Amino acid sequence: MRSQFPSRSSGTNVVRSLCALALVLGAFNIPTLLAQPDKNVDWRYHGNNLSNQRFQDVDQINPANVSRLKPAWVFHTGVNDPAMSMEMTPLVVDGVMYVPTGDDDVYALNAASGKQIWAYHPNDMPPLSTLPICCNNDNRGVAMGDGLIFVARLDATLVALNANTGKVVWKSVVDLPSNGAAMTIAPQFADNKVIVGVSGAEFGVRGHVDAYEPRTGKLLWRFWTTEPNTWEGDSYLHGGASVWGNPSYDPELHMLYFSTGNAFPWPAAGMRAGMNLYSSSLVAIDSRNGEFKWYFQFAHHEMWDFDGPQPTVLLTVHGVPAIEHTSKTGYMFILDRRTGKSLFPWWEASVPTTPEWQFPWPTQPESSIEPLTEQLAELPLPDGYTAAPEWTPVQAAPMVFQPIFDGGMEWPPAAYSPRTHFIYSHARYVPADIGVEDSAGNGQCPLPPCAWTGTFEVPGSTNHGVYGAVDTLTGKVAWKYPVADLAPDSGVGVAGDLVFFGESNGLFHAADARTGKILWTFDSSTVPNAGGANASPAIYVVKGKEYVVYGFGGNPGESPKLGDAVIAFALPGDND
Repeated sequence: MRSQFPSRSSGTNVVRSLCALALVLGAFNIPTLLAQPDKNVDWRYHGNNLSNQRFQDVDQINPANVSRLKPAWVFHTGVNDPAMSMEMTPLVVDGVMYVPTGDDDVYALNAASGKQIWAYHPNDMPPLSTLPICCNNDNRGVAMGDGLIFVARLDATLVALNANTGKVVWKSVVDLPSNGAAMTIAPQFADNKVIVGVSGAEFGVRGHVDAYEPRTGKLLWRFWTTEPNTWEGDSYLHGGASVWGNPSYDPELHMLYFSTGNAFPWPAAGMRAGMNLYSSSLVAIDSRNGEFKWYFQFAHHEMWDFDGPQPTVLLTVHGVPAIEHTSKTGYMFILDRRTGKSLFPWWEASVPTTPEWQFPWPTQPESSIEPLTEQLAELPLPDGYTAAPEWTPVQAAPMVFQPIFDGGMEWPPAAYSPRTHFIYSHARYVPADIGVEDSAGNGQCPLPPCAWTGTFEVPGSTNHGVYGAVDTLTGKVAWKYPVADLAPDSGVGVAGDLVFFGESNGLFHAADARTGKILWTFDSSTVPNAGGANASPAIYVVKGKEYVVYGFGGNPGESPKLGDAVIAFALPGDND
């Protein structure tokens, strides 16, 4: 463990009246939960609430004492699949924690001690190596409702477990791996429905979002994410537009919001002329029946894998109900969630339109909100390598793109604090040297026969990035924390005035939410079989004690070390 600041303590005066006690509590900013030893605060949803804000309004752990934070318990899943990522966010409800692994195991734990209550190990799935999974074995979280735990499995099957016992209650086939479909999404439980979406754009799936009845698993409605009239011919039938991120939900408007992934195929897009809606878009639908409400496409006729895997976030901006999303383009958009109209200036920028066989769209949306992402390859590049301005169509001669398929904002969730009005997120610098040849010679060039060109990696370039905060009231970057040697790959959580995030090398940080100053760092190498910090934190309270929990399992593509450790942190107490 690494602490950057010495611990501090403060005493409290003995008081003899409730008024005096209130003054003392206010002066020292001691949260009322300290006076309520039986109080619990849950992390009930993947994003803590249906708005996906990942904010917990608790202050027992705060900037003055976070340097004293230490592991309260460690749980090892025992699942050590080298193809598996630990990218989940735990749920905590009524003192019980629910933790999935990347291979779709689920554990129920005592949230105060880490002791296992039950475990679910799927034994009815095909070998995972035979499934169309991109890009590791992932399960980013489970959902809870009506006394059930809902698991979106890699074989595109939705499973309901009894929350008390872990026993299977029902299973529903959402799609088929033979169609290119899988699920790595954390389901959403909203409007008394279980909401899931499929991935598989890399394998030619037609994306969709489904709602299921929670007690029976009956399909209630389906929304297809490829709209036929904006695709050439029947290319929409295998056009991708995956849904990776946990949807957000506004119960007053009965609207469900999600972002979609890239169109298929890419980087050769000549066989699917058109805008290719609703790929690479924000989409709002009616939660009651799945009917379309509005869309905002952040990459037209997308050919760079500029998808939107990060979950959408609902917030209020100057009194307006809003939605925020940032995709791999690096551009942040904040829209009126009632209408889809932007609350900040934006424009359709004129962009290159050659080669013609790619059918490039002549304009692309750009936002006035200041980005966290670097949107051009760092110069100078090695001899023989050329930097591509963003939106340059992929062509036969390889160019260095940044951002590209692994850059900008990836899947790790952002967070929002109503106290600061900041959005907190990662941003990645992962340039790639790529091109594609029209080897078919007719512009109708799926993959194959189109041939990739380029070296993919750029000699001498080191992947890196930042964690940072953007002020949603001004559209300006508030702060950045640089990550020097590995691309950031951790979700973010906020508790009171602290923001928590990790690094792929296993460092887990607490920072001042207003300034980004690092106040505490934990090194997972101090715990046996703990890997990189590629998951997302959850913050909760059990019997008056605040905990921060995080999964240190790593990611085969990002982390120097893999592992299987779930670690909960707390302030030391009298019995510790």
